[in-house]
Amino acid sequence: MTRTLDTLGKALRHNMLVVATCRDCERQARFLARDLAAFYGQGRDPHSLKFRCTACDRHNCKITLMESPYDRTPETVVWRPVKVKL
Repeated sequence: MTRTLDTLGKALRHNMLVVATCRDCERQARFLARDLAAFYGQGRDPHSLKFRCTACDRHNCKITLMESPYDRTPETVVWRPVKVKL
């Protein structure tokens, strides 16, 4: 029986990447579940996170989880969440 990864803590235990894909321009950003769990908390649902596309400045993003590639290629860019003061 399989279980769904419905929290960042569960994705963290499986060393997953959280991929945010803009539905308008198809731009992708990848985040480590470990970094997002430290920033938002381990009980947070990854599909409830709000991301903003830097290319088209919209909040229309699709969230998916994927396994972390062990043989990381130069094309794999992993972003880190930061808090911005305005």
